[in-house]
Amino acid sequence: MDTVTGMATEHRPRWRAAATRIAYCVCTAFAVPAVAGDWKITPSISVNETATDNVGLKNTNQESDLISDIAPGLRIEGTGDRVKMRFNYQMHNLFYANDSSRNQTQNSLDASGTLEALDDWFFIDATGRISQQTISAFGGATPSGVNTNSDNTTETSTYTLSPYFRGRLGGAADYVLRYTAKTTRSKQGSAFDSDTEELSANLRGVTGLSALGWAFDADRQSHDFSNGRSNEADMVRGTLIFQFDPQFRVSVFGGRESNDYLSLNSEKESRTTRGAGFEWAPTERTQIAAKREKRFFGDANDFSFSHRTAGTAWKYRESKDATVLPNTQSSGGLGTYYDLFYSLFESAIPDPTARAAYVNALLLSSGISPTAQLQGGFLSSGVTLQHRKELSFALVGVRNTVTFAANQSESENLSRAQGMGFYLGQNLADVQTIKQKGVSVNWSHKLTALSSLTGSFARTVSTGSGGSISPETTQRLFNVNFTTKLGPSTTAGLGARRIVVDGTSNYTENSLTGTLSHQF
Repeated sequence: MDTVTGMATEHRPRWRAAATRIAYCVCTAFAVPAVAGDWKITPSISVNETATDNVGLKNTNQESDLISDIAPGLRIEGTGDRVKMRFNYQMHNLFYANDSSRNQTQNSLDASGTLEALDDWFFIDATGRISQQTISAFGGATPSGVNTNSDNTTETSTYTLSPYFRGRLGGAADYVLRYTAKTTRSKQGSAFDSDTEELSANLRGVTGLSALGWAFDADRQSHDFSNGRSNEADMVRGTLIFQFDPQFRVSVFGGRESNDYLSLNSEKESRTTRGAGFEWAPTERTQIAAKREKRFFGDANDFSFSHRTAGTAWKYRESKDATVLPNTQSSGGLGTYYDLFYSLFESAIPDPTARAAYVNALLLSSGISPTAQLQGGFLSSGVTLQHRKELSFALVGVRNTVTFAANQSESENLSRAQGMGFYLGQNLADVQTIKQKGVSVNWSHKLTALSSLTGSFARTVSTGSGGSISPETTQRLFNVNFTTKLGPSTTAGLGARRIVVDGTSNYTENSLTGTLSHQF
């Protein structure tokens, strides 16, 4: 019997069988006539040509090549009577003029949906994501997937199914019972393959005092990694919430957690947790939140600030916490331009579907590629202690859109008991801490109602410590693009890019690109 949750800890059911049952429920539920509503289905095709002087991103024996990327795609967005869905898929078919052995197919997927299977009680969330990910923080990266740097790039996919019950217990409390199954697979061997199960229960209620609320949370997680031992973690937490006024509230919380993250023999170790936090919205355009909690590794904290005006959006966040990343969200890094804008407008547009539609329209009108990668980030497989600072800013004008993003991250490997460090390219190197500092600036200018010019610069510095080697890499990216609409549904573009990587990896790459895309 587990000392924290009281749950039996005999052999837990394999998540794959559970996920299969959930998938069957999803398919059965979607078979009901519940999809009437507002739907937009957009097929597309794009042809991209890239001329590069260093197709393999090598320091020596550099090879030039002309790469054709033929990418059919499908986007589905909409809301039905009982279902919400956002689906965006592209299949990139790459053909190399000088070396056909490099020819390959790459997939790109960003999908999420919610099904109301039983009226206002039983729901099912599902997500899927496929993208090209940087493996090592020290190998350099490119925003394009056409460069065949197989040593440091891999296609990674993550799928999640999460059924849950939501309701009310009499007039006393609201409850949510949720089960989540997640699987991650990469094409770079099995270094980052993982399976995750999570079972959680949440209760929320109020007391006889209208300003005093309470909450109770219980959570159990299990993580199976292909290149390391499995981990388990349990937590229970009770919270008291004081709502001083509609704009300001304070919470105090405490509980107990149990996990085997730092254990040498896979035995769980239990500890008491305690903390406090507040949320303040001085105006409808400004939100501030902070919390601090005593955890098994020390103090965890999370501070966030967001502010928007008619033409600007600001966001700052600093956090420190233990995390498991068995998904396509890499450690550190700034993600894509879509991720940046989606986060920036979180407070302005709380509804995820409406926010996604707004961000896609804004990027399209500004001539910014939603999938273009900001700098930084790397894949990890295991438990890490992450200390992150992120600052982002967007200025949206009639003809100009300017974005600035900066981050600083420190990722410490908490899998020391497993005898492994962060994965660096082709080997498991003994590096316990990776620090990254990155900055990215993007300016988009509308030349006419149909044409725009975009320029961007990004710089990332990555250093490793606490092991047998001390790698360090600096990367700079310069990019300029011209885009224009040839018709209501057809867009063309020309671009030039330069990448300079110094340090543990050393290379430069220059490329010219041409793009023609059409939406049907």
